[in-house]
Amino acid sequence: MRETREHAAKDGGTGADGAAIGGGAQAAPLLRNAAIVFAGGACYGILASVVKVAYASGFTFPQVVCSQAFFAFLVFALLALWDRARGRRRVRTTAPQRLKLAAMGLVTAGTTTFYYLSLTFIPASVAITLLFQFTWIGLVFEAATTRKRPAPAALAAAGIVFVATLFASGLVGGKGAGALHPAGIACGLAAAVCCAGFMFLSGRVETQLPVQQRGLWACCGYLVVAFALCPDYLTSGVLLQGIGWFGLVLGPLGFALPMLLFGVGCKHLPPGLSTIMASSELPISVACSVAFLHEAVSPLQVAGVVAILVGVVVAQVPYLRRRA
Repeated sequence: MRETREHAAKDGGTGADGAAIGGGAQAAPLLRNAAIVFAGGACYGILASVVKVAYASGFTFPQVVCSQAFFAFLVFALLALWDRARGRRRVRTTAPQRLKLAAMGLVTAGTTTFYYLSLTFIPASVAITLLFQFTWIGLVFEAATTRKRPAPAALAAAGIVFVATLFASGLVGGKGAGALHPAGIACGLAAAVCCAGFMFLSGRVETQLPVQQRGLWACCGYLVVAFALCPDYLTSGVLLQGIGWFGLVLGPLGFALPMLLFGVGCKHLPPGLSTIMASSELPISVACSVAFLHEAVSPLQVAGVVAILVGVVVAQVPYLRRRA
């Protein structure tokens, strides 16, 4: 605030008016970048409903996974061609850098594979709730690598998220454990582990490279898993049967757009605020499962979803206070 007032004084503003002008100038970029990160999280929230519709249309789990990877790769390949056509120089990368990014893509493929497999067993609203356990699994990763005990607020948030999941998934006061397939629950939690791993690596692996290049090489690792699951994707004729339309949605929304949007917005926001805004994935996914798939969601499940979001915010409160 002191710096804001000093800048305002230099520009001819004084007192409260000058501070208000400076604060307004700073608030506009903050809100814009927060909206960008919110949109990135919302992209993920739409995926479960699209995948369920693809399954209902007769397409298989390997075909859906491969469609997302293939069309995401096409997006980044087109971006690379666009950069070259505009005369932009690409940053030179070494073989170890490419391998690191491809390995990160393998972890992303694990998230997609387990998440989409869970959708073959359990409702979309339950699958996204299990996936969202990455919020506390990430704390375990961080504690294991840094050998530091998580902050009390983070531990409290983890407890809130864990208990809220019992309600949001329908295990308490809803469907009951017997109505949920064990394989679906296991795959949903495995997806959460992979997602936490991706979040951990994405902030550490070759972050100095442009986001388009990072995405292209990560997609290469992603494609290895995708074509291992569905090796005849390009030759079986499934593209002519209509899965390409789903790929046109899943590729951009499931990988390309979130990576680009997070790459643009997150670097201008405090990490705590980025996490909060990216959690838009959860309510958007539940809303889509109700609106498009007509899944029944009880009031207790809605309360559980809200409690999970509260847990995410609680985990970030100490950091946001320090930033303030």
